[in-house]
Amino acid sequence: MTGALDPRTPVSDLERVSAELRRINDRLDLLEAPSGTSAFRSVEKLTALVNDIQTALNEYNATRWTNAQIEQRIYAIIGSILAGNVTIGGQLNVLGTVTMLGARGLDLSSASNRVTAWLAGDGRLGHT
Repeated sequence: MTGALDPRTPVSDLERVSAELRRINDRLDLLEAPSGTSAFRSVEKLTALVNDIQTALNEYNATRWTNAQIEQRIYAIIGSILAGNVTIGGQLNVLGTVTMLGARGLDLSSASNRVTAWLAGDGRLGHT
């Protein structure tokens, strides 16, 4: 073994082996450490990866519909469906005002299973 230990201090064989292993470990750490070129290439590779991710995000965002576009499309679909005759197969509950332009009122309060309702001159229909 090489003499990095002080020869005046008695050292056991186990301590010598331990010290030599530490020196070998230190040398390996130095040999395995990335050089300046390796570190530079790592930064270059990481920069390329980040740029690739940003490019992918930009491409995704360029083809993604905005919330306003989605809402506009939904309103257009609903509007096209409701532009013609609408048939409801079950009960219709309306919590707001119903407007029926051009509707004419007819008193059916004496008919069975009917309730009294009113029809205003502006087309609003209501229940009393």
